[in-house]
Amino acid sequence: MTSKYSSTLRQGSLIVGGEVLVVTTWRGETASTLRIALRMSCDEFADHLGVSSRGVSKWEANPEGELALKTQQLLDTALKLASDEVRARFAQLRTEAAVNDSERKTKPTFHLPRVHPIRPAPELVASLGEGLHHHYTADNLIGPRTLLPVMEAQAHTIESLTRDASGHLLTDLLQVGAGYAEFAGWLAQDSGSSTIATNWYRLALEWAEAAGDDRMAGFVLMRRSVQAIGARQGSHAAHLAQAAQRGDGPTTARVRAIAAQTEAVGHAVSGATSDADRALELAERLVTESSEAEPQMGDPSIGRYCDLGTYLQITRAKVYLELGRGDQAVDAFTKVLALLPPEYHRDRGQYLGRLAHAYALAGGPTEACAAAEEALAIAATTGSSRTIRDLRNLLRHLEPWSTTEPVMKLRNLLAGPI
Repeated sequence: MTSKYSSTLRQGSLIVGGEVLVVTTWRGETASTLRIALRMSCDEFADHLGVSSRGVSKWEANPEGELALKTQQLLDTALKLASDEVRARFAQLRTEAAVNDSERKTKPTFHLPRVHPIRPAPELVASLGEGLHHHYTADNLIGPRTLLPVMEAQAHTIESLTRDASGHLLTDLLQVGAGYAEFAGWLAQDSGSSTIATNWYRLALEWAEAAGDDRMAGFVLMRRSVQAIGARQGSHAAHLAQAAQRGDGPTTARVRAIAAQTEAVGHAVSGATSDADRALELAERLVTESSEAEPQMGDPSIGRYCDLGTYLQITRAKVYLELGRGDQAVDAFTKVLALLPPEYHRDRGQYLGRLAHAYALAGGPTEACAAAEEALAIAATTGSSRTIRDLRNLLRHLEPWSTTEPVMKLRNLLAGPI
């Protein structure tokens, strides 16, 4: 450590002396100071420590709270392994915090009157349910960058409300909460935060099971299947999608139809052509059944997907792409983009990226780069890291044309700030 911090300094629980830097008790505020000293976001800090982002958010919200012993051990290790520059910055930030705290204590304080905390009520639960569907509509227009912090905050609020609820009110609150947790998971997944997404999905599944909501439980399993597809775990994805299709009746028809399509993509990823075709045939039957049934209140797929007939065409295009059928995939994605409603802005970027891959497979690098540039513009606006990741993977398929002007331009765009 630099000589500036060579003298011994004691401030609260912090001791700095020579090369020794010890925190006797880690609290939310101390942990937040280490995060800032490391120049990390909450998500990056969570990954650095190997904890959930929800846990880091709770520390930040409760600066005086003493952290669990296991967490304190993780923070001790992080501080010990930090560079001298980070440790010096951490010490300086603690020094400034102590000075500011001392100054605050010398000033008169004013207190707002105590307000009773929010109590769960049927009207509040109904309002939360209505608000969730408005967020679904906003998702395709503005993407995860704006919505994710809002959804996480509301899910945390619902979690706190469950502590004071019981009976039917608790069941209803858990059911709505499962919707918020699932949606937060989806937004995190789309923004490229896989670990955070998984944590939200697990909470959503726990709440859905506790509320007896088979439809939401199946929908979350389908989301987990999509995650597995993104990780190129085709067989696992197909297995999860099959689990999402359990049950019958009109209430789960749409979810089962979407899950069957996800299963088909999973089989295609693993190269199981006949299984993919079988799942597509099943999906077609389920799409017909769901279109004949009345829309069900609270269905998590309503407002999230375009017409299921159009979505089936999208799935077929994905299967063609995964099976390496470039010409068929180009034709299929071109038709899909012509049918996609204009309000599905974020999805348009995703499917343009897939069209770019199809063009590359079909030997059309110029067309691939044109579609990719349009997809990148949409992904940058909505914050869809999933689409950006796919476009970066596209460069591998464009390697045979790496010296052509369109490919070099695309590579430069993807290398720059997005």
